[in-house]
Amino acid sequence: MKRFIRAVLPAFLLAVSVGQIYAFTNFSSEIAAYIGRTQQQVQWAFSFGIFFLGMGAAFFGKIVERNIRLSTIIGTSLFLSGLCVTAVGVTTKSLALVYLGYGFLIGLGTGVIYISPVKTMMLWFPEHKAIAAALPIISFGLGSTLSTIVYKGFGFGGPESLLSFRFLGLYDFFRVGEGGLGIAKVFYAFAAFYAVPMVAACFLLKKPKVEVQSFGHGIPALEFSYRRLFGDSFFLRSWLFMFLNISAGLCLIPLAKQMMRSPAVGYADGLVTAVIALSGLMNGGGRFLFAWWSDRLARRINILLLILSISAGIMTLSFWPPVIGLALLVINACYGAGFSVIPAILADNYGMTNISKIHGAVLSAWGFAGIIGNQVALAVSKAFGGYGEGGHGYPAVVTMLVIAYLVNLFNAWTLSRSTRRG
Repeated sequence: MKRFIRAVLPAFLLAVSVGQIYAFTNFSSEIAAYIGRTQQQVQWAFSFGIFFLGMGAAFFGKIVERNIRLSTIIGTSLFLSGLCVTAVGVTTKSLALVYLGYGFLIGLGTGVIYISPVKTMMLWFPEHKAIAAALPIISFGLGSTLSTIVYKGFGFGGPESLLSFRFLGLYDFFRVGEGGLGIAKVFYAFAAFYAVPMVAACFLLKKPKVEVQSFGHGIPALEFSYRRLFGDSFFLRSWLFMFLNISAGLCLIPLAKQMMRSPAVGYADGLVTAVIALSGLMNGGGRFLFAWWSDRLARRINILLLILSISAGIMTLSFWPPVIGLALLVINACYGAGFSVIPAILADNYGMTNISKIHGAVLSAWGFAGIIGNQVALAVSKAFGGYGEGGHGYPAVVTMLVIAYLVNLFNAWTLSRSTRRG
């Protein structure tokens, strides 16, 4: 019971709250319309948010190691203040403040909160490190769903509905889209809503009294310094694995709707909606399944070879366009799996002593991939004529992804051969 109160519950509350960052697509069009900017300009707030998420995870690792309560308080303060600054940016029609709030403050706060529960969970559950680390990471993925429910409510049949009648939902409560300022009030309401579970979690989350520095296969192998870490071959290959896997996922996932509706594929609208709905479940399911699987492997690091072999295989099959819907589901599962297995792989190799710092540093790859992945896919698609009749954007993007996964598979193979332990 103590492990549930001090680790599982607060880890879930923190992660499911900051997962709200992935729900930005719900608000971007309303923000753009009210402040008089294009949706593409406003969407950069999300890209900046993912970049600073990676940077926050990378550079706040030392605080997480020293004082878990302080780190969660800092992360919570940054996240909640970011929601309020975003609201001020909407009210004053300032794109710069929207970038500051959603891009910088929410991004940094999310990065700090993202890594804070991971080591704590592994310390409380040493016999199941990968699953323990995966729990807050899975909860993070559920945060977008929670945010959407809070924002849009429930209902059956209406244009913004999820079920048959509407209730709850900040969208209707603040009449978003009618008075304009409704969207600003939504962000203030979000700040109040998330403050309760996050502040409670800050005071519940606690490391066990006795910290065993190494579990399973691992031994403390790195006297920590960032200079030494970024010169370490195992770390650099782990960073490259994360960067390529995230970049490839962000190439496909945001563009999947366009690809499925392209003349080459021709999915019906109902099928497109079903695939997109299932993709979120596959993301969470992949995080759990591969983490569980890796806990049962004699050499956990071999799970990376499995993840990338499946990814490369399904993308190769996607040269036949009707397969792209299945590919989206599989890639979502493998994309999520990369996040859930990497903390335990790092712990196996370096031990637990500095794992929050090392895990955070690896997640800097997330920040760069968040900026680069989607933009590269858009550029390649545009260069080859897009997805319309006569365009070759579809095979060009698929080719790029197959190459990326094969390069990463070779990288993971060299990583598995060079690992010190596990």
